Amino acid sequence: MNLKQTFFKLLLLAVLLPASILTAQAQFQFKDIFRDSLRSGGKGPEMIVIPDGNFVLGGGRPGADGMGLVKFDYKLAVSTTEVTIGQYRAYLAGSLSGRPIPKGNENLPASGISFDEAEAYVDWLSRQTGHYYRLPSSAEWEYAARAGTSTAYSWGNEVGENTASCLNCKSDYTGAIAPVGSFPANPWGLYDMHGNVWEWTKDCIDPNMAPPPNGMPILFGNCDLRELRGGSAKADAWSIRASTRATAQRVAKSPDLGFRVVMDEPK
Repeated sequence: MNLKQTFFKLLLLAVLLPASILTAQAQFQFKDIFRDSLRSGGKGPEMIVIPDGNFVLGGGRPGADGMGLVKFDYKLAVSTTEVTIGQYRAYLAGSLSGRPIPKGNENLPASGISFDEAEAYVDWLSRQTGHYYRLPSSAEWEYAARAGTSTAYSWGNEVGENTASCLNCKSDYTGAIAPVGSFPANPWGLYDMHGNVWEWTKDCIDPNMAPPPNGMPILFGNCDLRELRGGSAKADAWSIRASTRATAQRVAKSPDLGFRVVMDEPK
């Protein structure tokens, strides 16, 4: 091949390569609901894309009742339920972690999970699917839980009956962890954002820092403590409000600690 032929071949590759990359990227497109395939076989958690927009963290009005306006200008997919025992079993088996396989109904949320264990799961899920899964920020969690509402719960200001599992929630599961999806979904199709198990978020605890207005997590301060959201079956109705925040040591493995996952839109 002479110099002229080599030049034109390189020029052709320079033109075609970006197009091939774009084609590969275009193969993944967000749908309202999807489940990623796992390289080891099976499917990941069911995910639903929530709309972008803004909301007042804590509800109410910025600076008065709430903590401030948070704006989401990126697409985010959220698991429709808490990660289940069945899904967590698949991770333990697929990762060859050597950890005990949890017993119980595979449709119950995985519980007794530390923050570090939840992080290990999302790392594995990302490698299995080729997409970036992670724990939600505290602001992302509340935005998803409120689903466009500003009331104490996504269904209103009173806990009512048969809406969630908590200590004084009137339902067949009062005080007991329920299989995921046992109660009606919120307006964006997400289940058990109130009650059932506390859900880990990415946020560290720093009382001197306001939540970022772009929805990102707080990653400064005391990162041995992490923020929990949503309350649990062992919490009262006040503690399962959308605005409730709690903390736990990242190594804590209480029986009512679980998690759900989010996924960023690939860039």
